[in-house]
Amino acid sequence: MRAWAQSITAALLVVLVATLATVSFDDGGRTGGPGSVRMAQGTQSPSATPGTTRPNLVFVLTDDMRDDDLAAMPITRRLLADEGMEFTDAISPHPLCCPARAQLATGQYAQNNGVQHNRGVHGGFQALDPTREASSWFRDSGYRTGFVGKFLNGYGPHDVRPSGWTSWDALTRGVYDYVNFSMTGDGDPQRYTDSYVTSVIEDHANRDVREFARSGDPFVVYAWHLAPHYRITPEGGRGLPPAMAQDRGLYADARPTSFDSPSFDEADVSDQPKYLRNLAPVDREEVRAENSARLESLQAVDRAVGSLVRTLDEEGVLDDTYIVFSSDNGYSLGEHRYTGKDVLTDEALQVPLLVRGPGIAPGTTSDLPVTLVDLPATFADLTGVSPQWQVDGTSLADTLLGGDQPFRDTTLIQTGRTLGDGWSHRGVRTDRYLYGTDGVDGFLYDHQDDPDEMVNLIGDPAYAGVRDALELRRSELVDCAGWTCNQVFGPVPDPVLERRRGAGRRPPS
Repeated sequence: MRAWAQSITAALLVVLVATLATVSFDDGGRTGGPGSVRMAQGTQSPSATPGTTRPNLVFVLTDDMRDDDLAAMPITRRLLADEGMEFTDAISPHPLCCPARAQLATGQYAQNNGVQHNRGVHGGFQALDPTREASSWFRDSGYRTGFVGKFLNGYGPHDVRPSGWTSWDALTRGVYDYVNFSMTGDGDPQRYTDSYVTSVIEDHANRDVREFARSGDPFVVYAWHLAPHYRITPEGGRGLPPAMAQDRGLYADARPTSFDSPSFDEADVSDQPKYLRNLAPVDREEVRAENSARLESLQAVDRAVGSLVRTLDEEGVLDDTYIVFSSDNGYSLGEHRYTGKDVLTDEALQVPLLVRGPGIAPGTTSDLPVTLVDLPATFADLTGVSPQWQVDGTSLADTLLGGDQPFRDTTLIQTGRTLGDGWSHRGVRTDRYLYGTDGVDGFLYDHQDDPDEMVNLIGDPAYAGVRDALELRRSELVDCAGWTCNQVFGPVPDPVLERRRGAGRRPPS
């Protein structure tokens, strides 16, 4: 869309949104050429019918969980995936703890909510406006709300309590210690020195569900777990996540799935972006030990999901409750020689996403390219509440309830830094390409030919047209807000492959 047309459209939309309770947009399915855009779907469209039972919502979040870690969580798979829908291409588009959680708290990308990193002037809880936190949507619509677990990085015992929570029980000290930590206790702070954090979060989430269910009011409960994040002691030491005693050794012999990826301990990283380019080869046994510890720490979360479903059933509200399970970001275990997150690779971006609830057919899947930013819009839509500010995501309710919905074809992905303007690499993801740059250093992967992201095509002349088209999309999306984050741009030009012959590049493997 040309700039003048986009400006006029945006202005008209502002007027419409100000006068209508719900807005949806569609161009009748017409799609122009590669340079044109349209909007995939409205971002604020509550769908509850007056006089019907208002559904409850429970949101379980893990920390640094890989999508393939779900294979080690049989209870969660049986109760949520088998009884609901699994999104097979869900990502955390800003794959670092605090920015990811800020997206979930606001329904906005970092350029709109202000949280670009875990720390620094552009990061941490201090960068978030606590009055722009989505629990207020539900409170103001008559919902009881409960939060238990890890909130945003840097949140401490003296920080303001987000006003929308009926019950607020956030970790404040020893957040990453697992066994030595403090929680706000809904106004009665508690210190724990001989308890396991997953069990405490489990118990307190179940307590909220019981109390709210017995009140007769609809409710929203967030249970945000710590596992399988690595452990950090109060003294600052870093180690493997500890498991509960009954789970220790269960996965001692587990083979990390990353071992089977061609990118594991990649032999030549010289063409990769700078955050991967100078890494030393990985230690296989260290990766194996970390993988085992992570899977063992997730066993307590798996049981917590089971007890949460059981509590909902015992209180007679299971059939009226949406249960959502995801992670704040993915995690690399030696792919491209890297261990961790905060990089724009498939392993760090991909997260599990399961949703069970009324109207969702059991055992279904969706391959829509969804993100964590879509979840607040979805929660509002499913519960019939109205977002109180412009959100950047698209509601997934139509897909969850068995319908077809138009969807964006290009997704913003980004990382931040503690210095300067707070931005590092920012880019876009399509069904075929992954592209990003920090203005100097960049990457371009063709997932059709290279699903393991082994060959960086950023300087390949055959992909010049592809790169230019993706850069145009990136330049539009880095400042997007609301519907402009959910455009359909049309096809990306094909690479001019004949130019590539004889170029001497190593083929994808």
